[in-house]
Amino acid sequence: MDVDKIKIYEENHSYWQYKGKPILLRGASDEDNLFQWTDETLIEHLDLLLSVGGNYVRNTMSDRDPGNVYAFKQINDNLYDLNQWNDEYWQRLEFFLKETKSRDIIIQLTLWDQHDLNAWATHPWNPKCNVNIDERTLQNSDAFFQTVTTGNTEVLNYQNQYIDKLLSMTLEYDHILYNINNESWAGIDWENYWAKKIHAAVDERNESVEITTMHMYPASSVRACLHYRNLYSFIDISQINQDSKGQKGQRHWDELMRYRNVVQTAGLMPLNNEKIYGSQANISPKIVTYNTSAGLKKEAIQRFWRDVFGGCASVRFHRPTDAFWGIGLSEEAMASIKSLTLLLEQLDVFQCTPNNGLLNDRNENEAYCMANIGDQYAVYFPEDGSVELDHWIYGESMNLMWLNIDEQKWLEAESVKVEWETVEHEYKFKGRVRLTTPGSGSWVALLSM
Repeated sequence: MDVDKIKIYEENHSYWQYKGKPILLRGASDEDNLFQWTDETLIEHLDLLLSVGGNYVRNTMSDRDPGNVYAFKQINDNLYDLNQWNDEYWQRLEFFLKETKSRDIIIQLTLWDQHDLNAWATHPWNPKCNVNIDERTLQNSDAFFQTVTTGNTEVLNYQNQYIDKLLSMTLEYDHILYNINNESWAGIDWENYWAKKIHAAVDERNESVEITTMHMYPASSVRACLHYRNLYSFIDISQINQDSKGQKGQRHWDELMRYRNVVQTAGLMPLNNEKIYGSQANISPKIVTYNTSAGLKKEAIQRFWRDVFGGCASVRFHRPTDAFWGIGLSEEAMASIKSLTLLLEQLDVFQCTPNNGLLNDRNENEAYCMANIGDQYAVYFPEDGSVELDHWIYGESMNLMWLNIDEQKWLEAESVKVEWETVEHEYKFKGRVRLTTPGSGSWVALLSM
């Protein structure tokens, strides 16, 4: 199973491979804890994602939404036994694992999320709601995430029991990436403890596993994963994709390039984006409001494409639109995923690197380039624009195809002339191919020698 499983691409460590072939992960979903969905609800959502070329979902082991079930058996009104499992919880997880596996949809699975315990008063982990933990041992939800540092072995034993059960199921599958904590503020000792536990479990099986941990700020995620490379093999920089903790427009790209350059210097690792924030505005006759932390839908779509052209290994639209955090598996999200799938059929992205230095006469946030110099060049235009491409390799013409992102279709290929600037005693000094979008909206220009 280790040969076929999701792991770092052997020929380019910026990307993943699955079943021995390189893969760019792209997705969207209307829930973060999809394992809690059952039967046709889950099946229809996965099939819809698959129909537009999606192959990637996020799954937090969360239980805080209406209709969710807990991992532990309820023995009385709001009273649970942590030594007994709720079979339905684990049956839902098994169903989710099987259905994603059968569709080759990669899961990024998050073990812990502090937000889950916001409903502490009624949660099974609260000593008042179970028959196992002494109230003096665990006084609040913050203490739950401090068991490693405080040496709270009583609660830590139950936490280990839960993770053991989880891993006994997930390690039977080869399509899972692991994330220790979502937007973690639990501390690196907590995160490293669980990362070591996963590694120990796979070591017993003579297998390998890919793990990360996500902090609230993207720079912190990068630093933690670089420092503990013996534990973490990829970096999730999702928090770069929102207004409050990240950036937008040109600054989003610049920040992404900063992280990429740091990682490249230290040794390439995949950069994942399991959450791309930004949603629609709430418009009334006189007031326009939106989630100022997440940002707007237009920016979410641009972030998706900038992440791709920035050499990231995964992109996924976050949450459904009614939560005002993301656009979920909406029509707009599906349009971008389908267009990206069309692009990947023509562009060998795994041989390309981000290179805006090939673009001249470019305005801020006007265009973004990735290229395999001498072979293929792709230029993303968030909106209509016009730039010059210098492809650096001698030639009199190039093949050009335009992809209309909004309409998910290619225009007919054409040959374009390369204009060369010469100077005395030099053969050819600079090449120019003028790229002007064929119409309004978002476009990708794909050029080949």
